[in-house]
Amino acid sequence: MTRRAFWIGLLLVPLNVYWVIVAELRWYIVLTLNPLFVTPVFYLFVLAGLNSALLRFRPRWAFTKPELVSIYIMLVLSCTVATHDFIINLMSSMTWPRWQASPSNNWEATLFPHLPKWLYVWDKELLGGALKGSSSLYTWPILRMWAAPLAFWSIFIFSIGWTMLCFAVILRKAWVDQTRLAFPIVRLPIVLTDGATESSPLRHWPLWAGFAVAAALDILNGLHEWYPSMPLLQTRANPLIFPTPPWHTTAPLFTTWYPFAIGLAYLVPLDVSFSCWFFYLFMKAQSVIGYQLGYGDVPDFPYVSEQGMGAWYAFSFFILYSSRSYLAGVLKAAWRNDRTQDVGEAMSYRGAVAGMAAGMAVFGGFWYAAGMSPVWVVVVLATYLLLSMAITRARAEAGGQHTVWDLEPMRMFRLFDSRSIGPGTLATGFMSHWYWRLNRSHPMPSQLEAMKLAQDQGLSLRGLAGPMMAAFALASVSGMWACLHVFYQHGALAKCQGFANWTNIEMWDGLANALGAGFKSEAGRWGAIGASSALVVVLSWLRTRYAGFPFHPLGYCIGPGLIWLWCPFFVAWLVKLLVLRYGGLKSYRRSLPFFLGLVLGDYVTGAVWALIGVYGNVPAYGIFH
Repeated sequence: MTRRAFWIGLLLVPLNVYWVIVAELRWYIVLTLNPLFVTPVFYLFVLAGLNSALLRFRPRWAFTKPELVSIYIMLVLSCTVATHDFIINLMSSMTWPRWQASPSNNWEATLFPHLPKWLYVWDKELLGGALKGSSSLYTWPILRMWAAPLAFWSIFIFSIGWTMLCFAVILRKAWVDQTRLAFPIVRLPIVLTDGATESSPLRHWPLWAGFAVAAALDILNGLHEWYPSMPLLQTRANPLIFPTPPWHTTAPLFTTWYPFAIGLAYLVPLDVSFSCWFFYLFMKAQSVIGYQLGYGDVPDFPYVSEQGMGAWYAFSFFILYSSRSYLAGVLKAAWRNDRTQDVGEAMSYRGAVAGMAAGMAVFGGFWYAAGMSPVWVVVVLATYLLLSMAITRARAEAGGQHTVWDLEPMRMFRLFDSRSIGPGTLATGFMSHWYWRLNRSHPMPSQLEAMKLAQDQGLSLRGLAGPMMAAFALASVSGMWACLHVFYQHGALAKCQGFANWTNIEMWDGLANALGAGFKSEAGRWGAIGASSALVVVLSWLRTRYAGFPFHPLGYCIGPGLIWLWCPFFVAWLVKLLVLRYGGLKSYRRSLPFFLGLVLGDYVTGAVWALIGVYGNVPAYGIFH
């Protein structure tokens, strides 16, 4: 990585963070909730265009491919922090307990004794400016109130980024060099960093045709937001409502036609994309059939969350078991400090193993200090590592959207009697919901994809770890500042359309119920976990025995969470099936640039609308939700 690329990337990170935070927090224009983030693609698109001009008029000033990749990677890492599913959730949750406590809910007596005082803000008067707006963050009492808890949370956040980076280094060779997984998410960045070479899709009309289709839709629909008399070609969520039993149990059910989602799903292998939309509808069918069989009054039936737990756990253990020889070799090389085994890696295997152990110690020590019992600290840490590995593998193999609700403490608690868990562990488990929720911006998949992209585009992995963590750390600080700046300027509960009310309700109302009424272990939930685990094992076994078996266990893991994206998966699967069946692989390769163009056009136009909203301080069109 050149110094120029590093400093440009570092300069762009705060700008990118501010853009994303204001767009998502103030206006709820979503930019980071899909596997391929919008703003890094936009920056790369602009830099690629600038580079074409520089190559013609000032060749010595032009960026090299490794430099473009370096800047893109740093921006991607910043988006894993500055996002609705991470820093906005955290900052929203820190304001809620003190502000919402009242005599009617009695939180001061029931919740507050179990919350670590050092992780939250407690001065209700100083919080008023954040919740109501039209105030200033930049006074000493307010800054002092936020400084200590944000410093503690920053240590935890950095431990997550560092641990995941070390884990990605350990797994990289197995998944990139040996297994040669597809990594569909890096396809578009490779096209943009390749520039306008003769073989690049940027030189051919199908990509720009797809770009034009997506851009035209976004421009038309964006103008409709401002001028309702103009036509609307709806691509965002449209509810399907079936009011009569048993079909009413399918709610919520949406159809969407996002161009970017169709384009990304077109990159997914056929069996995975088929399995994703099939298992989403399979879950809906369980609700309908269960209602007919008399289970309509059973809470949480058909236990979708518990099925997800079993599926992801089984998939994680399968990956771990199949990688046992490789991981043993890495540990052996780390113990002996055998540098012949880690040539070209972002860090040595000894450094990665030791660094991962240190990150795990900080992770576990943080939650133990917050009040979680040692047993649950071990369970939560092990679960987070397993889920990280599974999500990363899902992205590397299929590239599909992952919306994972299930493997988090507050959901796992429901498998046991709340009295046996203890109030301190209950409180810390629910408190951690902010970073577990949905896992759409999890850092580890982006880190491994960054290594894959860097390797493919000629950037040495040596020296990459430092800039990646620098971007991650700078984005953490910038994201916290940007959230507070927006809070005090516009008011979290006044004008911030993306303030995470839903996350707070799930966390704090759930904790109040757990500490009050409590819950007990239910056989049905355990049965769902066992059945879903068995199904993943059976699907994996059938795929090894029968060529062309259509159901992929990844689809069962990913599919049930595709609330907004099952329809684009279906469309992409159907089109790809027809193209391959009647045109063959050659026709598929010819059609691929069009679908990459759909993604690029949707992202670039969506980014422009977001810029208008952020810097014009006006509502603007969002391409998602």
